[in-house]
Amino acid sequence: MQTEQLTQYSEYLLGLALKKCGNIYDAEDLTQETLLAAISYISKGKEIKDFKTWLCSVMNRRFNDALRKKYNHPVIHIGDDFDIMDDSNILDNLEQESEYEAVRKAVAYLGKTYRDVLVRHYLRDQSIEQISKELGIPKGTVKSRLHLGRKSVKEGLENMEKYNEQSYSPVRLNISYSGTGGINGEPCSIVYNDVLAQNILWLAYEKPVTMEEISLGLGVPIAYIEPVVEKLVNGELMVKTGIRYYTDFIIYTVDDMKKHIPAQIEFVNSNFDMLWTPIEEAITTLNAAFSTRSWNMDTRNSMELYTAFNCLDYGIFEAVTNAFNSQQEFPDRPSGGRWIAFGHIIKEGYVGSKDIGLRKYEYSGERNVRLDNISNNDSVEMHVYGTEGFPCCQYDRSPDYTFIPKKPIVDEEFSRLLYAIYKEVNPESAGLNHEYLKAIPWLTRCKVLRKEGYKILVNIPVLSQNEAHILREALYNAHVKLAGSLAEPLSVFLKGKRKEIPPHLRSVPLQKQYLYSYDAMVLATIREAIRIGKLHDGKYDEENQPPCPMVLVVHDEELLNFQKTTNT
Repeated sequence: MQTEQLTQYSEYLLGLALKKCGNIYDAEDLTQETLLAAISYISKGKEIKDFKTWLCSVMNRRFNDALRKKYNHPVIHIGDDFDIMDDSNILDNLEQESEYEAVRKAVAYLGKTYRDVLVRHYLRDQSIEQISKELGIPKGTVKSRLHLGRKSVKEGLENMEKYNEQSYSPVRLNISYSGTGGINGEPCSIVYNDVLAQNILWLAYEKPVTMEEISLGLGVPIAYIEPVVEKLVNGELMVKTGIRYYTDFIIYTVDDMKKHIPAQIEFVNSNFDMLWTPIEEAITTLNAAFSTRSWNMDTRNSMELYTAFNCLDYGIFEAVTNAFNSQQEFPDRPSGGRWIAFGHIIKEGYVGSKDIGLRKYEYSGERNVRLDNISNNDSVEMHVYGTEGFPCCQYDRSPDYTFIPKKPIVDEEFSRLLYAIYKEVNPESAGLNHEYLKAIPWLTRCKVLRKEGYKILVNIPVLSQNEAHILREALYNAHVKLAGSLAEPLSVFLKGKRKEIPPHLRSVPLQKQYLYSYDAMVLATIREAIRIGKLHDGKYDEENQPPCPMVLVVHDEELLNFQKTTNT
């Protein structure tokens, strides 16, 4: 092929150009443009009979036109009748050609350092001197970057087939965390609905990668990659080391999450009495302490479910921590939170709703909100678990009313709403965003609220400060007993179940590396307790809505008297 014959003339042309230009940078530019002119000419189906003569003619024309531009003389264009293609800028000549589109795409995958000078020089027709002045760099640096940029463009054109599967089949990455989220819902809000950010994190998980490797792997120009990577680094979900970046938290696949569920169920069935006895003692203590409260069935079941989730969640986690003699440390984050992130990757085509084996053991760890001076110097706390394992409505995930994806803000506003309804005060006095009044029908469906006639009432336990102390003490005693009895059998159970992580990751605590080796035990225990009658059997798997495992605590010296008055 004619294009293959060009390579044998490259050294000759470079030597000729060097004699004309007097420096290597301009000589490389002139040689590159001459060869590009030949490629474009051949691509039009035209034949070059004498390569050496043709190439020398083009080079002479380009060099002379460069001189004319330099001294403001008119450029002479010679058409195809002279057997030389139009001698204007090579990229302009290729504007209607497939080569031009390919070059433009290749330029898009260059890093900012090289992309800036190539775009300015070839697409905006700026001179070396002008680029040097505007970017504040020496002319020699501009020429060097042009040279390296052209080289990268050439390599990019040859290697575009290296796009990986994510370029045409993006994954979905869900972020969860332990600890306290940031003021704007970090870390979840950093990647919420941002498919590009999610796929960057997944691509940079197994090993540190350059910006160019991210761009090429995803098939997205670097100009779009750079601000997203900056956001992820600033949000402390990624780390920059030299010119490379990597994802700084553990990521689980669906297979990782499912792998040890059968073994966990077997462990729960074999050790159910050990798991349930401390919980049953806590429930008995609390029922006795709150016996005077005229709670309905939903409210009592809400308290019992919250107690079971809390005891198992903290008790099992403390047992794991004791087994490894290793504590999680929550670093201070720039957003004001203190959290440890972990991710769940879901590839295209996965239908989670059909994966009952995994879904039925999913739950969200406890979320806590405290608001001081909410109204009349009152303070309010909300403590809640998510019951994703039951096919039911989640109070913070309404299909009818789209809440902003910042759970701390959602929970804060819900706390204000529940307080206002419970104390029967004007929502404005509680600082409530009126938009959240639209959530009342959904919260009623989720059994967080209930309707009696024309009145809306709180349907979860609302405790005074003294009652909250009784609750915390009962839960703490259960945690200690459960963690103590489980530490040894769990340490045996967990052997060989640690998830391998990339060797460069240093920030992932052991608890997160073993997370899905023990996580399903919480709902496995609750399901078994329901099956044998230790907890109320509400047929939740038949899509009957369970009570929400949620407790509201109002710090008000007069609340206990207020409760007794309203409950009689």
